[in-house]
Amino acid sequence: MGRSRPAPALETPYSAMVTVEQIKEGLARPGKSQKGLAAALGVDNSTVSRLLAGRRPLRVHEVPQILAYIESGAGGGAARGRTAMPDIVQIAGERYAMVPVYDAASPVLGDEELPESPAYRNAFRVDWLRQVTQGEIGDLIVVVIDGDAMEPTLRHGDRVLVDMGSRRPQQKDGIYLLRTAGGLQAKRVAANPLTGLITVISDNRDHYPSFCDLQPDDIAVVGRVLWLGRQVGA
Repeated sequence: MGRSRPAPALETPYSAMVTVEQIKEGLARPGKSQKGLAAALGVDNSTVSRLLAGRRPLRVHEVPQILAYIESGAGGGAARGRTAMPDIVQIAGERYAMVPVYDAASPVLGDEELPESPAYRNAFRVDWLRQVTQGEIGDLIVVVIDGDAMEPTLRHGDRVLVDMGSRRPQQKDGIYLLRTAGGLQAKRVAANPLTGLITVISDNRDHYPSFCDLQPDDIAVVGRVLWLGRQVGA
């Protein structure tokens, strides 16, 4: 009898979507490294070297771990607060980031850091997120708007996608999520191009005041609002 051949490497729905070249591209992003991937997989650095050189097959259970590592942010630093990192999952052959959702009305959101456990998660296609922001997917959160201060732009119950890696209104005017004594509030923020002083505006100007000539350090910026989702009808 001839010598039996080894069983082929187990194929997965992920394997068609993840190549060694894509892994290498992911590791070239800021804050990513071969050593960091090895730690995420729980293997030694030489194992990852063999994988990247094509001398070791990609195993089923490793694919979601690799995707989570290369698509997530570099880590939760004190500068942007602690959050639950988004999981990267495969749905019908597409990669989705399960972005954590927080309730702006929750008292805990008035603290230094966001809670580790979100209320739930929303799925966003990774390819779409790459079109919306050049930042790290790990810096993204969804916040449920509380109140009517930003009507008609934002309504009570709207869900906004926030990039916590974009926290400098001096560089780009827009709607930002601010940390206040009462929790998180979305406001329109603009910077004077000559003085650098900040103006904070509520779009519902008939009922809420605006604040002008603030120093940048006078406001605690959580991140910039990128997208809004709204329920239509009852």
